[in-house]
Amino acid sequence: MDLTHAGTTELRGLERTTLTLHTPRHPGWRPVFPLAHLAEHLLGRELGRLPGLSALTGHLRKDVITVRFLLSPAGRTHLDVDRLIELAGTSPADFAQEQRVLAVEDAILPEALRSAGRLPASLDRFREEWRRTEPRPTLDRQPFVSSRLSELMDPATPPPSPPDRTVAADAGATCGRGTDERQEYAEALAAVRRRTGGREPELFLCGGPLDQYWSAMSVLLAGLSAYRSALFRQLREGPRPVYFLKLFDFPWRSRRYVACVTRPSVGPAAFRADIGPRTGEIVRSLGSAELRTVLAEGRVAVLDEFVSVLDRPPRRAWVPLLARLNGFSARPADLARPVLDCTVDDLARCRDAFLAAYTRQFHRDAGEDTGKVKEKGEAA
Repeated sequence: MDLTHAGTTELRGLERTTLTLHTPRHPGWRPVFPLAHLAEHLLGRELGRLPGLSALTGHLRKDVITVRFLLSPAGRTHLDVDRLIELAGTSPADFAQEQRVLAVEDAILPEALRSAGRLPASLDRFREEWRRTEPRPTLDRQPFVSSRLSELMDPATPPPSPPDRTVAADAGATCGRGTDERQEYAEALAAVRRRTGGREPELFLCGGPLDQYWSAMSVLLAGLSAYRSALFRQLREGPRPVYFLKLFDFPWRSRRYVACVTRPSVGPAAFRADIGPRTGEIVRSLGSAELRTVLAEGRVAVLDEFVSVLDRPPRRAWVPLLARLNGFSARPADLARPVLDCTVDDLARCRDAFLAAYTRQFHRDAGEDTGKVKEKGEAA
């Protein structure tokens, strides 16, 4: 079977859908912000139940809620905007959980916009107040496949040639010695800190040699971070929900590094104590059905990132650099091919490789923590 053809056919059926809600019935936007903010969360929760949905994001500004998502033909037949806006499918448990998520999000909001103590106590009361804002919907639909994406998905593009390992071997010839590996790790970590605004990532590990960026591993990590992935959904539930978690791979010289960041930032120590072990258990337990969702979400996210790189000259400079260091073609259609060809089996193999590196990093961090405690004890 031509995997690229199957992947592009699926992508061509998607529509970029923007649901915009205006809530004009209030004297100012600050008093109603917590109400609209919770409504945005609940809308996302209900949309997440639709079949064929991908790439769900929400945005709230003054009296306008904007929710963007991708829908397949299966999802379009189930999209009932009036029922959605009424939050008819929201249960008391959904209402309570999203309140807990908002309480976590409060940490990154200005005090005037925080939800604590400013939300209706019950779902019925919330629905009543939400109806009084008279939310007015606008729905806009556009094909997912843009002219730029069409170039990447050209079925006439032949498969890329096998990578030339000579350049990659020369670039990484000194990586076998421990000192150079530690130095490369430190340089990559510093680069990731610059990318995250100086923040220390909750997790940072070496994922092994870099064969090709924008590959199955990129799809796996992007898909695990998506709203509809089993990982994100489970971390978002319960008494200690996560508001935002992003796993991403970071190419540096001849190696692929993997980082994880959260918002609000929990920090590496808290991540190792709680979210980290939970993340490992959830990823390890993913079955074929969950990996299919990860594949759909991750493929869309990586292709969107790819298009943004090609459309921005400063970021486009990455492409020839990666091609030179890692021995693969710099032609965009060649680079997109592994993303389009990616299968659930590919993700399962990448998941196993990721978990092996993830476990090693956790053991290493635990050993370092034990050593620090011992040193403090001896000093005392």
